[in-house]
Amino acid sequence: MYSDDPLVLELLALLKAYNVRHIVIAPGSRHYPITRSLEHDKGFTLYSVVDERSAGFFALGLIQSIGAPVAALCTSGTASINFGSAVVEAFYQKLPLCVLTPDRLPELLGQMEDQMFPQTNMFRDFTRYVGLLKPVRNPLDRWFVNRVLNEALDALTANGGGPVQINIPILNPAEKGFGTAELPKARVIQRHRHLPIAPDWGAIARRLQGKRVQVVWGQSSPPSAALLAAFDGFTQAFDVLTLADHLSNLNHASRVRLPLLYLHLPAVQAPSMQPDIVITVFGNLVFQDNVNDLFRGSSVEHWQVGEDGDVSDPFRRLSDVFQMSPEQFFCETAKAASAPVSEHGYRRAAFTLVERLPKFLDIYGETAAIGRFLARLPRNSVLHIANSAPMRMAQFYDIDPSVRVLANRGINGIDGSMSAAVGYAASSQQLNFLVIGDLAFFYDMNSLWIRHRPANLRVIVMNNDGGAIMHSSWGSSAQVGMHVSAAHHTSVRGWVESLGIRYVSATNFDELDAALALFTDEAVSDAMVLEVFTEKTSDIVQMKAFYGKIGDDPLGTSPRKRFKKLAKRGLEQVGLLDAAKRILR
Repeated sequence: MYSDDPLVLELLALLKAYNVRHIVIAPGSRHYPITRSLEHDKGFTLYSVVDERSAGFFALGLIQSIGAPVAALCTSGTASINFGSAVVEAFYQKLPLCVLTPDRLPELLGQMEDQMFPQTNMFRDFTRYVGLLKPVRNPLDRWFVNRVLNEALDALTANGGGPVQINIPILNPAEKGFGTAELPKARVIQRHRHLPIAPDWGAIARRLQGKRVQVVWGQSSPPSAALLAAFDGFTQAFDVLTLADHLSNLNHASRVRLPLLYLHLPAVQAPSMQPDIVITVFGNLVFQDNVNDLFRGSSVEHWQVGEDGDVSDPFRRLSDVFQMSPEQFFCETAKAASAPVSEHGYRRAAFTLVERLPKFLDIYGETAAIGRFLARLPRNSVLHIANSAPMRMAQFYDIDPSVRVLANRGINGIDGSMSAAVGYAASSQQLNFLVIGDLAFFYDMNSLWIRHRPANLRVIVMNNDGGAIMHSSWGSSAQVGMHVSAAHHTSVRGWVESLGIRYVSATNFDELDAALALFTDEAVSDAMVLEVFTEKTSDIVQMKAFYGKIGDDPLGTSPRKRFKKLAKRGLEQVGLLDAAKRILR
């Protein structure tokens, strides 16, 4: 039976009406009337996650897996603020996360009440809507609660979507009984959006014709067939080059390979390779800093396309905002074009430049290990990438287009990467792989303890005893290792094996190849963690040398001699020359 509390009944009825059927629940007692009622209703799928930080990111993984809104429910007090990182990530990825935060009555705030602080403003700057409910004591209260719930749940998907918070005051979770057999028929307010007056598509198409057009396609789900068809028409009508990293999940003939490396080529700075118009669509980029540097101070026009209509001007060249879906924009501009473009000279020139890119030297280290892993990824699997070094290094290699790629790139923090991967895999039938650094693993290690941990999850941990990216930026002093790069000498093995998860490790190429054969074997049905040990200083050497090599003269010396030369140069910059000499002997 359901709770007899009309507030709880209205909440559950409208969650179902708005298709919020998956609920991640962190333990506690203030939400007991809600939780017990959810357990009674087989129309909801429930997940139990103890740590609210993990629970929030677990919910984000679910959203991306099922393609529908997901709710995260906790008890009152500081439990709710632990959702914060996931809410911020959802805001910048525009993911429909519904945060349900039970609370005590507002009259008790500041009156020495246990587990109570002001919960009503904690997410206000990074949610689409904050709904403050009240106990239902009369028809006016019920009308108010119904209206607020409709506003909140509609905001999950309106204008591009994003997270909402619904704060639910409950005086006493044991006050009401559980004698209600059915949910009420709650009012659902239907929103019908009127399309504004259409732009002059002919004029817009004329602005594009004869121009070098660059589409910067950010993080997104795999594009629908309709979106791809519209983009095909657009790229046939105009001379378009597309920059899109692996998180775009875009496989298209206009897309330049390895865009992070492409942007490091000196020839890209030439006036003939600069676009006239840059069109940005969807989310954040791995190479955001690179395109910022390329376009700031240039004469490029920047057009932004998105359903939210927000003004985002990272290049400081924004001239047009199109508040609409990218599909509509590409379709309408292509239809308005006078004729298909006869020559894709800009795109062809960029593709020619990419062919000059060197391959990363096959020397044992973090980058080469990630490259060997990516080369063995099974088709139609799912790849999750944690932020920091693994994210950058993954951009050095091609990935099979059948593989979906995900990451917490909205804010680019290391927190929650593994929780999100666990949440996605929990509702996925595909093999899910996560590549993650040691610090990100330890930060989120509770996620492997989630009781819904799926057997289709494989985690590769790149362990070089700390944060190599931070270490490379600030030198090699003891203070850097202590307070910036968090140097350590810890393995994940003890934690992994204590949970009964299969563990393998590698310290060289031979061990790595043997481990990867098992790790990527689709016939193996167990969850698995592969820990790859590398040396931080060597990883820094290799990374800096490779970036230097992209801009170096490709003729005249052997690859190994060029590597030693560039490694020496890189390590001189960070004060690690003696270590470089030991590595490069």
